[in-house]
Amino acid sequence: MPRLSHALLRRAYNISPLLPLVLRETRSLSSAINELRWLREHVDKTMSHRVPSQKWRTLLKLCQRRAIGEPLQYILGTQPFGELEIQCQPGVLIPRPETEAYTTHLAKLLIKARRSFHQTLGNEQNPLKIVDFCSGTGCISLLLYSLLTKVYPRLEIVGLDISKKALDLSIQNVRFNDLKRSAQQSVRFEFSDVLGDEEKILDKFQGVCDVIVSNPPYISEDGFNKETTRSVRNWEPKLALVPNASRRETIHFNGDSGNSPLIKVEDVFYYRLLRFYFLLKSKILVMEVGDEAQAKRVAQMAIGSSDRIEIWRDWPDQHESGSESAEYMFLGNYEIVVKGTGMVRAVVLLSNQHFEL
Repeated sequence: MPRLSHALLRRAYNISPLLPLVLRETRSLSSAINELRWLREHVDKTMSHRVPSQKWRTLLKLCQRRAIGEPLQYILGTQPFGELEIQCQPGVLIPRPETEAYTTHLAKLLIKARRSFHQTLGNEQNPLKIVDFCSGTGCISLLLYSLLTKVYPRLEIVGLDISKKALDLSIQNVRFNDLKRSAQQSVRFEFSDVLGDEEKILDKFQGVCDVIVSNPPYISEDGFNKETTRSVRNWEPKLALVPNASRRETIHFNGDSGNSPLIKVEDVFYYRLLRFYFLLKSKILVMEVGDEAQAKRVAQMAIGSSDRIEIWRDWPDQHESGSESAEYMFLGNYEIVVKGTGMVRAVVLLSNQHFEL
């Protein structure tokens, strides 16, 4: 990490003596100014009855925590996620804006599908069933509930995670967001090992689940050590970022008894998610990925298992300036629609029967 120039540090100090502390981690003066403002607002809100000297000492401690790389979301305790405010704690992955963007886009597709195919996708007798694998804070499950409950008469959303700390936090987030009482019947969070509990998961959904969404661990050990930021490496849970190498296995998808190649460690969850998509007869599967190379590998795995495969970028609702034409990616002769702007973020499988082209 390059050193900050003395000129930049002096400029920051002249704005506020606390600003150089925040600047050490943000590396950008404009970002540091914003973060210091949020930290000051947090202190004012949580210590409204304290004297100024106490507020100053508290603000100094928060800035010192930020200076050593502690994520701002852990310091403030929350992260905005759509119309929700998600509580964040050390040991549980922090929700990202890109995850919020594809979750919102997924909700829009489901709302459109409900209005177009209302007899076949969730009704008064049969709830729309959604499973959120590796659910973490519960942000995806809760935002989907918040957006879909206005349109779908019945919802059954299940978040599954292997981390007890994450499960406890997700349950707190239901209460923290003051979601109406029906959320406590429509949304639940449960312990599950996605790689090892296949039969239990199939039984849980009685063999059918309409929607699968997942932000699984997808970073390689090498990528974690060399490509992630110091803040991520030192503070966020490795369990939620890097698949355990000992869990790598050969998975025969869709009953294939042939010899499958040994998969990359960072891709192990995708084989399992694709298998659940097939076995649970799902209509749509949304899988977050790390980069374009991984997206291509995952899409290659999925060819032949779905009516349609799409790749979503960071902002799937947006178009490049002045362009409304579709972008395509080709894997051999297979054509994949690429939606949105930004970096490649998700691989999506869809049923043409339920989702219009």
